[in-house]
Amino acid sequence: MFYKTKISLNLQGMVLFDPLVLVNFVRSEGIKSTNLLDFFIQNPKLGNKAINEGVLLPIYTIEIWDYEIIINLEEESKIDPKWKLFKTSYSFPFRVESENIIISDIYAIMNWKPEYYLNFPSKDKRIGVDDSFIIPKGNYSVDILGFRNNLNPDIDNRECGYEFFFKKVSLLPFIENLNIDNINFKVDGISEGSW
Repeated sequence: MFYKTKISLNLQGMVLFDPLVLVNFVRSEGIKSTNLLDFFIQNPKLGNKAINEGVLLPIYTIEIWDYEIIINLEEESKIDPKWKLFKTSYSFPFRVESENIIISDIYAIMNWKPEYYLNFPSKDKRIGVDDSFIIPKGNYSVDILGFRNNLNPDIDNRECGYEFFFKKVSLLPFIENLNIDNINFKVDGISEGSW
């Protein structure tokens, strides 16, 4: 199974989460702030805990752009091999409880509104900065492949984005010494440091 969508960012980052898992984490940790991004930056141990417990999968410091997104539960990539830029060197943990996964502009966790994501509106009532897809309940190991169509000389209109490989596992992977800000996820082709 795979799912393809497009996300248009208004801010420099995106995030994947199961809203039920995130709501339960916020409650269990007693987090009162609605700006979860700022809270996790101010409390990096808790931010890393959220990532290592599969609550959030953030992709930070990427350009405001339109990104192609592929959610892949299969082994084989859906990307033309000539487009592949990188594959993450380690797997990210991800937990699914509601089966409804959100991928969104980073604003989702800067202005956290749990009711909106728990009762996610239909596509025609959204503005293109978020989407949802269905994945069976369980623990997952997620590898990320960044891609860009370098064969298209029209930088503003060539496809670029991310393919997320979800593999069901019994135990979540753990990332030692995690600093999400040090990972280069840039695939847009115009920003400094882009692959």
